Amino acid sequence: MSNKNINISSQNVVGKCDLKCSYAFKYSESNSTAKNNGVAIGLTYDSRSIPPVFYNNEKYQVSNIMITSPSIHVFNGSSMPGEIIIEHIPIKGGNQLNVCIPFTSSSESSTAANILTDIINKVATNAPSEGNSTNLNISNFSLQNIVPRKPFFAYSNKSNDYIVFGSSEAIPLSSSTIKTLQKIIKPFALSTPGDKLFYNSKGPISGVQIGDGLYISCQPTGSSEEETAVTYDKNSSSVDFSNIYESPVFKLIIMIIIGCILFLVVFYGISTFYNYLTSDAIKIPEFPKFS
Repeated sequence: MSNKNINISSQNVVGKCDLKCSYAFKYSESNSTAKNNGVAIGLTYDSRSIPPVFYNNEKYQVSNIMITSPSIHVFNGSSMPGEIIIEHIPIKGGNQLNVCIPFTSSSESSTAANILTDIINKVATNAPSEGNSTNLNISNFSLQNIVPRKPFFAYSNKSNDYIVFGSSEAIPLSSSTIKTLQKIIKPFALSTPGDKLFYNSKGPISGVQIGDGLYISCQPTGSSEEETAVTYDKNSSSVDFSNIYESPVFKLIIMIIIGCILFLVVFYGISTFYNYLTSDAIKIPEFPKFS
């Protein structure tokens, strides 16, 4: 594993993982408290009885959300104005999953941009110094409205799995909002090493129920071959016809049918030929009638 920070770029992709890096989510609305950690804004997110995320054959709960400026990742060799990192912990133990979305300076608007702008402005007003906290009280606050339904990159290191959306999927924030953020936090020098970057061209699966009975195999490998493993209820009444064509009885029936067809064809041919020569068609003898 390289100690160099990974560069999120299509030029560095070593393989596809449309199925093997499948990311399914159904985030609910949440209350949230924001804390100014000096190098990032930290956000709480309510835990749910049904885990909202399914990735790499594991279910995950949201554990924390961070907003940094500039970004912790580099994109095409350069930093972005900032990044939101959604941390998830696995239900059964294992690597932490981090879903990372950069943001960029833009005059455009979106639902995600409006939510982030509201968060940054409230922290700047109510928790401008390191260690300060504030209740956000944002209506309809849900990660469902923040995570893009777009293609993403994926990589892993010893303790973390990462889903990273590229610069083209960055959330647009106004330059004034970015300046406000940079006044209340310092750059976060977080290492992001990795040497195998994969690409999921399908994007996440959203709005689905995460539960038992279905899973998608999504362990990244260097191979471009992909598999989907699906579990079903084993109580099934369906009939397996896969080997019926090899049955001796079936073959005998087919031979009898073919023999009958050939007999009728030959008989018709002989009858037609004899009728042509004698103008008296062969007649099938009648069975004797008994009084």
